[in-house]
Amino acid sequence: MNQQFSIPTALCLPVPDIEALIQGRTIAALPKMFIRPGQRFALYPTDSSVSIKAWAKCELCQILDETKPLDILSRLTIWTPNILKEILQKQQYLFLAYLRVYQLTQLQEISVNPNIQDKLGKFVSLPNSLTASEEKPVINDHTFAQRKHQLEKLEPPLHRELEELQSAIASLTISQPAAKQLDDDIKIFLGWSSHKLIQQPDPDLAWINNIAKLGDRSIEQDEGKSNYQAGTDFEIIARRSLDFLGFKVEENYKGGAGGLDLFCSQPYPLVCECKAGKSIPNRAVEELDRIGKRHLKENYLQAVRLIIGPGKPTKNLKESA
Repeated sequence: MNQQFSIPTALCLPVPDIEALIQGRTIAALPKMFIRPGQRFALYPTDSSVSIKAWAKCELCQILDETKPLDILSRLTIWTPNILKEILQKQQYLFLAYLRVYQLTQLQEISVNPNIQDKLGKFVSLPNSLTASEEKPVINDHTFAQRKHQLEKLEPPLHRELEELQSAIASLTISQPAAKQLDDDIKIFLGWSSHKLIQQPDPDLAWINNIAKLGDRSIEQDEGKSNYQAGTDFEIIARRSLDFLGFKVEENYKGGAGGLDLFCSQPYPLVCECKAGKSIPNRAVEELDRIGKRHLKENYLQAVRLIIGPGKPTKNLKESA
């Protein structure tokens, strides 16, 4: 059982910033001062009706200036380059706080502070201390460590297109259940949510658990299958996966010698190369490029190109891609 403790103070932040922290879309905040690592505080939204949903612990606080690549910082956070530049024009430095966020077991309603806008980015004392614990982290330990490293080193995001898609459908999630499901799935994939993909066991979805197993060529070899058969099995379950997600997989481009592994015509052109094994070799890009151009001709460059595999891409593969 997680130990409980009291939190007497709160950091005042804009409502969109707090929502992004609670949803796991960011791990960073822009306070007006340096925050000591290890400090705990509630997240106080600066709107008219105040309810506190979460608290945070500062894991790191950096002081950045205009020499840092603001475009990459923008892609790793929720602020546009222009907003970051405006802040730097008003103050000489950016205080970038890395926050490990935890949800409260129940909302805490507090009275409205009429001067709360003046406290933006600063700490305030709470009328009554909150009782909190580390029972409900927004992001698990492993994912937070990865994202902290990425932000600290200012490494560009790995899945920028998916992040842009999530932002595009966010406004549809209230009225459209299908959009909400896709939104949830993207957040899980990106590590923005720690909820399990399938909350309850469903016998009809049991095949999903075999995707990674069929992609692991060494396991298939132990079962006495050839590399070719292992690759075919993985291609079949990848095809089934795309069909399950709503893609229209065209049978005319079926794999085999000289053929595309997978081609989807709807909801947009998607050409795929499937690679089972512990690593994804550099030639996967070359094969996809060569075979894709042969079959799709001038339509190839308009298609999204995807390599599917359970292994880690090699350095050369990343450069080729």
